[in-house]
Amino acid sequence: MPNKLIANNSGLTQFPSLADGLTELSLFNNQLTKIPEALWQQTDLQVLNLSANQFTGISDKMGQLTKLRMIDLGHNQITAIPETIGLLTQLDTFLYLHNNQLTELPHSIGLLQRLPYLNISDNAIAQLPNSFGGLIALLELKAEKNKLTALPDSFTQLTQLVELHLADNQLTALPLGFEQLQTLRVLDLENNMLTQIPVHNTALTELHLRNNHITSIPDDIIALQQLRKLDLRGNRLTAIPSVLQHLPNLERLDLRWNPIGTIPDWIMALKENGCLVYC
Repeated sequence: MPNKLIANNSGLTQFPSLADGLTELSLFNNQLTKIPEALWQQTDLQVLNLSANQFTGISDKMGQLTKLRMIDLGHNQITAIPETIGLLTQLDTFLYLHNNQLTELPHSIGLLQRLPYLNISDNAIAQLPNSFGGLIALLELKAEKNKLTALPDSFTQLTQLVELHLADNQLTALPLGFEQLQTLRVLDLENNMLTQIPVHNTALTELHLRNNHITSIPDDIIALQQLRKLDLRGNRLTAIPSVLQHLPNLERLDLRWNPIGTIPDWIMALKENGCLVYC
């Protein structure tokens, strides 16, 4: 049987003693502040959950836990992730680093070529390393509530991405070649500073662009034939182009809080066809 230690929600203020050969350690939601050296000797660990504690740092010795498949360090006060995380190449489920105090990610993160899910939301990350494109197995990235002003050119190598969450950043544009991400179904770019709508990721079913600086909807949006939800609230649109009525799968269209002059008659037909329209 796998050797596990599960002590979630236990009010712990000190790290528990660790038996040899642990494969899973979960200490979620305690009051721990220090990680003992003994943890880095647990080289059989596959699952490590230290989320919702009060840790401020992670030792370079993290790289010794080469059998890890999942790490959750979310909801702490961690200021940096060591470069040795790049040695954890067996990570093939989740890596949670959200709600910490990170300002950057180590270059070596691009070595995690089996990782499908990464959450770095709620930090203060200003830029992603150009090695980020090495995360070629990534299916979902959550990077909301950071300070990103641009994405690295290598981002377009993430051709397996299905969901991309980048709300509440400072993005003004997407990288050249973004249309190469042809598996994207959900794209959330709310609360940024974009001026253009991405219209070439043809698998998109949801496109969230609330509170950007968009002034017009291009006719090329017709390429998004799978689109079900389009949120353009709080932009600078002055007109609603007729091309929107030719998106056959559209279920929700939100155009509120734009300086739109005239609402076209065909909007009523869109509503009668079952689309929720707000304008």
